[in-house]
Amino acid sequence: MSLGLVNRKEKQKQRNRQAWALIKFIFLVSFFGGTGYYAYEAGVSVAKDEALRWKAQHDTQITENERLKIELGKDKATLDQLSQLMPNQKIRNLLVAVTERANSGVDISRMETVIRGLSKDAQCSNETDTKRFIVLTSVSTQDISTASFYRGLITLSGHGSPTTNEDGNPEAWFDTAKEVTISFMLPGGEQQDINGPLPLYHSVIASGSEYRFSITSGRVSFADVSVQKCAL
Repeated sequence: MSLGLVNRKEKQKQRNRQAWALIKFIFLVSFFGGTGYYAYEAGVSVAKDEALRWKAQHDTQITENERLKIELGKDKATLDQLSQLMPNQKIRNLLVAVTERANSGVDISRMETVIRGLSKDAQCSNETDTKRFIVLTSVSTQDISTASFYRGLITLSGHGSPTTNEDGNPEAWFDTAKEVTISFMLPGGEQQDINGPLPLYHSVIASGSEYRFSITSGRVSFADVSVQKCAL
């Protein structure tokens, strides 16, 4: 084999290696370029989806905020209206009393009629009726003790906690320093109860008149009751 032929073959092999290296380079560039482009497109798509999701949440939050503003505006208007209707604690106490009476079964229209019928200056009788009754306890020997007024129109009774002696044993009479319960029996079987330590004060509306009661501690075991009748 001549030297020239050997050189030609060696140069051909070198050209083949260079061509193969170029092909591999082009393949790798194409592969990584395609992968990068795919990754870029995927990243852009994810970013777009994420942006749309955040935009939807933002729009939803704005809508919810607007709804809350409207609700808060309504609540504020309601509070302002209630503040005008109940400017002080006495009015609020009256509303509590009306609510309690309504919850106990008293007809609301009846209470409305009574309240609207009240005059600015109550006309009360100068005469007062005074009676007494025993405030019963858990160890009382009596089963019942009452005081009735205006021919049985309103009847009162009471229950309290027994006082204790030096040995800590309960006595028959009630402890004047502790809370008692005074019950008012009205026409039709209605009953009104008030609680607290004596003295206690309570007004009853019955038969078109107001009856103002004062209950104080009397002699041992007894409570004294005074009542004044007033026109509505």
